[in-house]
Amino acid sequence: MDKIIEIVEKLAQKAKNEVITQFDVSNEVMTQISLLHYEQPRLLPIEIFASVSAIAASIVIFFSMNAFQCIVNPLFQLFTPYQGASLPW
Repeated sequence: MDKIIEIVEKLAQKAKNEVITQFDVSNEVMTQISLLHYEQPRLLPIEIFASVSAIAASIVIFFSMNAFQCIVNPLFQLFTPYQGASLPW
């Protein structure tokens, strides 16, 4: 175990003493950034799909509201008198 620690310490000391070459790449990076042309994303297909979906949803809501008004609650039907039978009063 001590041998491994010594090897790691030697490698760490070599890394500390190593001379790092420095170079400047900022000019090349700025040149590449200036050459980029930004395009605005084309949202026209998405806008068309969204508007068609909204129209379809409004049509479905219109017909479902009309159908919902025609639905009769079965529990409510238990308390209404039967129209086909006459009550003897």
